[in-house]
Amino acid sequence: MYDYPPANVEGPYKILNQYHSKPTKMRVACCGAGASGLCLAYKMERMLSPGSWELTLFEKNSQFGGTWYENTYPGVACDIPSHDYNFTWDPKPDWSQFFASGAEIQGYFEDFAERHGSKKYMKLNSKITEARWDDAEGIWNLTITNPKTGEVSKDWAHVFVNGTGILNTWKWPDIEGLHEFKGPLMHSAHWNHSVDFNGKTTGVIGTGSTSVQIVPALQKICKEVQVYMRSPTWISPPFGAGALTNDLQKGQDVNPGQRQYDFTEEDKKKFAEDPEYHLDFRKRIEAEINSLFGMYIQGSDLSNQFRDVITKEMHRRMGPGHEKLKEFIIPKWAPGCRRISPGDGYLEALVQDNVTPVFDGIKRVVPEGIETVDGKVHKMDILVCATGFQVAFQPAFTVINGAGKSIKEDWTNGPNLYFGVSAPRFPNYYTIVGPGATWSNGTLIPSIETTIEYSIKCMKKMQTEGIKAMTVKQEALDAIYAHFDTFHANTVWQEECRSWFKDGKIKNRIYLWPGATIHFLKSIKDPRWEDYEYTYRYKNRFAFLGNGDVKATQSKDILGLSPYIRNSDHEWHID
Repeated sequence: MYDYPPANVEGPYKILNQYHSKPTKMRVACCGAGASGLCLAYKMERMLSPGSWELTLFEKNSQFGGTWYENTYPGVACDIPSHDYNFTWDPKPDWSQFFASGAEIQGYFEDFAERHGSKKYMKLNSKITEARWDDAEGIWNLTITNPKTGEVSKDWAHVFVNGTGILNTWKWPDIEGLHEFKGPLMHSAHWNHSVDFNGKTTGVIGTGSTSVQIVPALQKICKEVQVYMRSPTWISPPFGAGALTNDLQKGQDVNPGQRQYDFTEEDKKKFAEDPEYHLDFRKRIEAEINSLFGMYIQGSDLSNQFRDVITKEMHRRMGPGHEKLKEFIIPKWAPGCRRISPGDGYLEALVQDNVTPVFDGIKRVVPEGIETVDGKVHKMDILVCATGFQVAFQPAFTVINGAGKSIKEDWTNGPNLYFGVSAPRFPNYYTIVGPGATWSNGTLIPSIETTIEYSIKCMKKMQTEGIKAMTVKQEALDAIYAHFDTFHANTVWQEECRSWFKDGKIKNRIYLWPGATIHFLKSIKDPRWEDYEYTYRYKNRFAFLGNGDVKATQSKDILGLSPYIRNSDHEWHID
């Protein structure tokens, strides 16, 4: 533990012998070393005073990267344009494709960590299994397990950050006899690269965003691909492609079914040599995506237009015939009720001679393949479960507050997370883009960055104002959820589709921010301090005022001792 000045809990109040708002030493732990963990390390170095903090990124895997390290299935790629899937301040001019592959995204994060010295904060093969809050000490006590050796260790932190994301824990589908299949069985999130698919008959369970990427890749090499169609899905044109079409593809004969674009060496050179041109390209992608939020408003002109365009385009891409497939795969609910995928080549693959869509439900898995509800046994050599993740609205580890209550118990009736970041009754605990944030209504990286900045602003307030613990008020969360519920009554998300936006249910509260990404960023840019309650380290909440000095008094810094003396009316700040 750190030694703090006397707490002044008993006896007469005493003045702290320190300058105004001197930061106290703070220890921070983050679960995960993916995009959120890397961003946290970068931002803490720039937003907190040097030497006033320690950070550990606990990563369960033997390598950092999170989603993009774990998912290596054929065709894995981002469904957000790559030039807006890097940190907003750290653009990559040489992306290979408009929708980057998983391997290239992983490479970007590895390069970022190397350039910014992020690896010194990481503890790999370190899976947090429990975080328990100690009210008296104002710390989180952590239990960490090494997945390889089973070794258990302990650590602690004043602030605990959950940077694992919602889609972090994969699961097998609940199908009778699944593990009785005699051939290779694999999950999309745990791909077995030793299996040879060439010339084999392969079954793929699922029609979600993972299957949409896997099926076209397997269709090219398998003798036959059987696709077990669990639910309909919208396959859309790419969001944010206006800049691509108007600039790089201008005058080209582009296949209307092609969603992907390979950047030429000339494209990359222009981006690298003209940063302002590259910035404009990135901004136009982001602006287009933000401008499309109206498509999520039920019955709006944009929603109706989008539905009409996608329906016609899906019919065109599947070609004449295939009526049963068209009837099944095109949803009755509006586009956006579930997350939309660009699905490059997916519809085209489904109508190939070596692909068999199977519409009957799965009864069970047998050693030689899949038995459907009509009693037919479909034989196969390999079985792939492209069934996604267990939606981790609740963290994958145990979190227990000072009253001995876990988040699982506290969230019995559903997630309870303010702005997708803070949980009532769980002090100094921050989730990065959790339920209630933006997961379908815009790009993700800006939300990660701004939520992290929000969390660090809270850390800084605790450091500089002698705060032991800060906890968001339930009444504040109740108010924002009331806004959610009223707003979402008129969005496409409330239609009858099963989605993880609704905690895997057809009808439920919708845990998505009620606005575009830019609307969320404006809302979370600066914390509403009045929505929190505080426990102070000292008996007087103004103890941080100290002995009458400011930081610059000690250094005799002329600029620091006179920041408000200036030649024009601009912002000034006293350290």
